[in-house]
Amino acid sequence: MLYSDMTKEQLQAEMKELQQKGQRAFDEENWSEYEVHMTKWYLAKSYEILPSAHIEIGRTYRIAEEYDRLTVTGLEGVMAWGIRQSSGETTAIPIARLDEYDGDF
Repeated sequence: MLYSDMTKEQLQAEMKELQQKGQRAFDEENWSEYEVHMTKWYLAKSYEILPSAHIEIGRTYRIAEEYDRLTVTGLEGVMAWGIRQSSGETTAIPIARLDEYDGDF
């Protein structure tokens, strides 16, 4: 089932399972598997928060789990497109990975 078709309860159950799988992968130091589970978790979380999420175009946000920031240039569904401060590259990030940026890390 697609995340976009899931209810809030289904998304929360999926996120719980992905978090458990991610923790197991982390504990086993399987970094690629950890990254896959956490990426899926952030996508599911993005769908869960979508109705109330407020991401502003032109604003800079911290990227969760990274030492980087993103200046948002556009939104498409649950993805925020923008420019990474570290590289200047354009990229898409799930909206759930964006945290308020107060000038510090």
